[in-house]
Amino acid sequence: MSAVTRAELVLRARELAPAIAERATKAEQLRSVPEETFREFRDAGLLRAFVAREFGGYALDFGTVIETAREIGVACGSSAWCLAICTLHNRMLGMFPRAAQQEVFGSRPDAVVCGVFMPGGTATPVQGGYRLTGRWDFASSSDHADYAILAGLVQTEPGAAPSGLVNCLVRRAEFAIEDNWFVAGLQGTGSKRVVVDDVFVPAEWSLALAKGAGAVAASGTRGSEAAGSTPLPPNSVATLGLAGVCLGVAQGALQAFQSRLASKVRVGTFRGVSEQIGAQHRLAASAVEVDAAERLVLRDCEEMERCAAAGVLATPEQRGRYRRDAAWAFQTCAGAVARLLPASGAHAIFQDSSLQRALRDTQVMATHIVSDWDMSRETYSRALLGLPIDDPLF
Repeated sequence: MSAVTRAELVLRARELAPAIAERATKAEQLRSVPEETFREFRDAGLLRAFVAREFGGYALDFGTVIETAREIGVACGSSAWCLAICTLHNRMLGMFPRAAQQEVFGSRPDAVVCGVFMPGGTATPVQGGYRLTGRWDFASSSDHADYAILAGLVQTEPGAAPSGLVNCLVRRAEFAIEDNWFVAGLQGTGSKRVVVDDVFVPAEWSLALAKGAGAVAASGTRGSEAAGSTPLPPNSVATLGLAGVCLGVAQGALQAFQSRLASKVRVGTFRGVSEQIGAQHRLAASAVEVDAAERLVLRDCEEMERCAAAGVLATPEQRGRYRRDAAWAFQTCAGAVARLLPASGAHAIFQDSSLQRALRDTQVMATHIVSDWDMSRETYSRALLGLPIDDPLF
């Protein structure tokens, strides 16, 4: 059997997009990605992009998630967000000890893993592992998850100062879901609160981050074939890895706007498409911004892979630039979509319009920590100047 390529996986995602577009309104109404969409993700092998080959995965390069999420994002931002999140979580599991990878992927390489990496609880060290307790908001895809990766502050006893940070793997039966996902955009992601009450997590199902979230060292590899290789900077993966979603949503909005403009007659003036110069200018300005954002993100992904293959660790300047470029892509796509709406006509405000959904989804994405433009440009400049940096995503 020939190996699955990045191009093939992207094509599979593109072929799923029309059916997913038809379910975009349903996803918002459910406040969760429809089950049939996740079934299609599994059947197409999209969740296997970064799973090691020994477990039936494809072990593809990092840019794959940008392109698969982009293709789905054209159809439905919520579905694309969940695909990107789960694909990246499966990649993160490749950094866990082998026992954790065997648990999750040993019998199911298409496992769905949700996760929250803002510490929402405590991990108390005990013999053989940790006792995990807490509440974590924003667990995208939690309704469909087989497992969750949850960040906890290491605390030796109640009231003690945290001595570190650890990501813990827990089974679906070990966490509850509280439905608190009532939001303005990305409504279909089902990013609900998960609750864990005093669950034992074996040490081999955990990933200690005592050196800080930006540390390069990890206790595992992306897969057995990656043993001894230089890892990609984990925080750069976390930030750039989601950018395909906003690119796809913005491209979908551009397509919808172009189609609408081609047949729209402006009420009152009876101007056809050839006379609506202002709308044409909006289309061109937004299109070039989205194109530029995509080029920038893919360039960074390719550079990261190239450096890792050569055994070269990313420099502070590179990591600062990756942080900058990810945030800029999100903010730029949000602005590009917002520019289109005033010239889209009154019908664009209806709830079944993909344009208004794109506006809400990109504006919500622009509030995410990976999109923090103020922090990211400060981080980039401080990296250039050799100054201390306290950005958790650097």
